[in-house]
Amino acid sequence: MLKRFLNKFLTYYVYRDWNIAIADISEDLDPVNVKWMKHNYRDRWFADPFVISETDDCYIVLVEECMHASGRGRIARLHVTKDTCELVKNETILDLPTHLSFPNFVINQTTTYLYPENASAGNTRYYRYGDVLDCCGIMTDEPLADAVMVEHQNEYYILATKGGDCNGSVLLIYHSLNQWKGYKKVQEVRFDDNIARRAGNVFEHNGCLISPAQVNNVDYGEGLSLQYLNIKRDRISLKEFKRIKPLHGKYSDGLHTYNVFGNRKVVIDGYRYRSHLLHKLYVKFRNPQ
Repeated sequence: MLKRFLNKFLTYYVYRDWNIAIADISEDLDPVNVKWMKHNYRDRWFADPFVISETDDCYIVLVEECMHASGRGRIARLHVTKDTCELVKNETILDLPTHLSFPNFVINQTTTYLYPENASAGNTRYYRYGDVLDCCGIMTDEPLADAVMVEHQNEYYILATKGGDCNGSVLLIYHSLNQWKGYKKVQEVRFDDNIARRAGNVFEHNGCLISPAQVNNVDYGEGLSLQYLNIKRDRISLKEFKRIKPLHGKYSDGLHTYNVFGNRKVVIDGYRYRSHLLHKLYVKFRNPQ
């Protein structure tokens, strides 16, 4: 009972409290007219958003839903109203004994597949999307963090980090001729600071491919790095051209997802510390040096 109370206390007052938002995109790619999702939950938070579809009234958003009691993420499908950004329906579509996050997806003609992060399971699996997820197999035996798939001339690349350095400066590039198997590491891209971990899918802007990444130098999810992506002679190069800091307002302590969709729209996330004082005291206690 004491352990359960302590975990709830740390989760609510000391750890990060995440939420998602829908925004427009300015000409220089900043999120503007930001609407944070309204919900009444106090026992969980939401992050890693991907808008998978829309209805006339709602955005359908796949997210990591993390329960305070367990500290473990699962994949949920949220129905969020377009006009007021209110959560009106929440469905759990994948819940495993291991932590799940970053529910990335690919639409192939009439079938949609998800390949969420499940690094603690030791591999990366892919699922057929529906009311629930149907596991189709193992995409790679690598425990990838925040994997992003890029197709180029009928060949496939995965950009990801992994292991203890998943928030570091080294991005791993995997290649396959088959979209769902046979991936081999073919390249490492090294940055000058910790901007390797991906923050969302590659998108096109003004004729250029752009790959969002996380900035993790001082704290986790301290901002975004937007990087030009080029593929030439089967080699991928990335060059940062812009950073986006956490947004002013309720969730102003962090920002680490940027997924473009629709007509100049983006879904993002952000976090806050409900008590900066308790968070600082906790960090000092855990790292007295």
